[in-house]
Amino acid sequence: MKLVLIFGALAIVLIAGALLFVERRIRARTRRVLEAQPAIDGERVLELRMRHSTAFADGLPALFEAGDVDVVCTAAVLAAGRLVIPLGAVEDAAIERGALRVRWTVRGEKLVTTLEAPVHDLERLRREIHLRQPNVIEKLLSMVQNK
Repeated sequence: MKLVLIFGALAIVLIAGALLFVERRIRARTRRVLEAQPAIDGERVLELRMRHSTAFADGLPALFEAGDVDVVCTAAVLAAGRLVIPLGAVEDAAIERGALRVRWTVRGEKLVTTLEAPVHDLERLRREIHLRQPNVIEKLLSMVQNK
C-alpha cells in the first residue's frame, strides 16, 4: 500500500512538472509574438465587433484574451483586441465552418486566429485582408496564369 502511495505521489509530481514546463513554453511563445507587434496606424478601413480566439498552429493555445473584442482593419494591420496582425504576415484568410480563420506567421511562430461574426462581416473582412496584402498582384497573376 505504501508503494502505491509513493508511486502515486511521484506520478503527480512528474505530471505537475510537465504541465509547468508546457505553461512556461506557451508564455514564452506568446511573449515573443507580442514583442513583434506593430503599432496600429493609418486610416481605419473596417471596425467590427467579433468573437476572437488565437492558437499556435501546433494546437497549443496562445495567451491572448478570447471572447468579444473590437476588430479594426487598417491598410497595414488587423487588430483584434490587443492582438495586432501585420497583413504582410498573413498566409491565408478563409471562411471555414462559419468562422474566418486567419493563418499568419511572426518571428517563426505560426498562429491561427479565429474570428466569429455574421457571415457578411466575415466576408468583408476577408476581402479587405486579401486586397491589402503587399503581394496581392503577384498572387492574382499566378492564379490567372495557372488556369
